[in-house]
Amino acid sequence: MTIRAKILQTILYAVLKVSGWKKKVLWENLEHVRPGMLNTQKKAFYQKLLKNITRDAADFITKSRIYSKEDPRFEIDTASLPVLEKMKKGGMMLTAHFGNYEIIGPWLVRMGVPLVASYAHLHPKILDNWVYSHIRSVDKYNYSLFINNPRDIIKTLDANNLFCLIADQDYRKPRFIPGKLFKKLVHCNPIPQFILEHRPQTPVYICWLNSQNDKRILSAQEITATDGGEIFDKYHLWLEKQIEKSPEEWYGWIHRRYLSTQKSTEIQTS
Repeated sequence: MTIRAKILQTILYAVLKVSGWKKKVLWENLEHVRPGMLNTQKKAFYQKLLKNITRDAADFITKSRIYSKEDPRFEIDTASLPVLEKMKKGGMMLTAHFGNYEIIGPWLVRMGVPLVASYAHLHPKILDNWVYSHIRSVDKYNYSLFINNPRDIIKTLDANNLFCLIADQDYRKPRFIPGKLFKKLVHCNPIPQFILEHRPQTPVYICWLNSQNDKRILSAQEITATDGGEIFDKYHLWLEKQIEKSPEEWYGWIHRRYLSTQKSTEIQTS
């Protein structure tokens, strides 16, 4: 990390820890997925997660970790090279809030991958504008797409772009895809199903980063599926493996991933 990034991380970590940022959400998720975990273990888990997320945020905000061929901190998994080459021809890519996922975009763009990533507007607007222009762009190319109409995704695919969806969040609208993460029911985004219904030959990839000391390693794999449910079955198997290896690197712990299914259970039992 650069000195500037280290200073920012120290400030962010102190503020988030003192404020107890997302601590309640983490506690609830751990109790749901890992019942019986001691409070001392949860506290240590929370602190490790905060250190990771503030490290990654500081690196990306200060743009001190943007991919360059000459930078030894970046490494590509050798087995993933053929997959990454195929991704240059377009398709659908899934990833997760795992590790420093934000640097995947600039990395792929600089490798020549025609990336277009799903983007949800933020509030307030000044923050939205800053993230859109400063965070989700590289070399004057902005790779974000605000989806106003699902047909925009089809147009993106037809132009041979690689459409990216961060797929590990709770989907809180009626037309969801049911799935299971750590044997617990979850509601998933229906976009993969929509894509396969309208463009069934679309190749599907999963792309992610792993941390190894100061190195960031880019990996990718191709999956085959006939519908959205099968995509999420394979996606969740991959995600579970990543979380088991590095649990404090998954930032989905501070998102209410199981909210919709927990509400459904409450309604059924009331």
